[in-house]
Amino acid sequence: MLMVDKFLDYIKFERNYSPLTVINYRKDLIEFERFYKELDPLLSWESVDSDVVRNWMEYMMDRGNSASSVNRRLSALRSFYRFALRRKLIEKDPVHGLQGPKKQKPLPQFLKESEMDRLLDPKMWTDSYKDVLARTIIVTFYETGVRLSELIGLDDKDIDNITCEIKVTGKRNKQRIIPFGKELAELFAQYQQVRNTTVKGDSVAFFQTEKGKRMTGEQVR
Repeated sequence: MLMVDKFLDYIKFERNYSPLTVINYRKDLIEFERFYKELDPLLSWESVDSDVVRNWMEYMMDRGNSASSVNRRLSALRSFYRFALRRKLIEKDPVHGLQGPKKQKPLPQFLKESEMDRLLDPKMWTDSYKDVLARTIIVTFYETGVRLSELIGLDDKDIDNITCEIKVTGKRNKQRIIPFGKELAELFAQYQQVRNTTVKGDSVAFFQTEKGKRMTGEQVR
């Protein structure tokens, strides 16, 4: 443990790591040492190779540890071996070039049909500009499938309530025409009427804030 103690003193006194980080690093290194000793009692910090580190990662994943947890422990081991290599305490770094497990992306959350029906129900909303705007945005997303960037980029000229078509500008300025139904056309007309009597300004944007500015992505969210 002499090598580990030198490393812990280094991150504590020279790098000024927090006491909690030092404790966690010590715990991670002790766990790794326990693991490789169980594999082979003759192994040491100097003789461990990359296969042993890979086995350790697989062992942790098999025990249900998340990718984030495994990567955190691997980071502690990587920092330790970099220190040891710089101080010439070892001849080679077994962690060099190893990649930790990729983090799994969370599955998207979907609304149930009954929940969506309640969300679109006009009775759920007031006649205020804020509510009319919010409901129009939700129905537009739901019926047309436009992206957020496409929605906030819509201008009045892009909405045709006669032909029931929206002209959207997507990535690399590519334009496409999206048809929509009579219900959305009526909602667009209602929204524009409320907007034009409530909002002051000369913005050409279709979806506007109460101050007459084009909505940002954050405001839509």
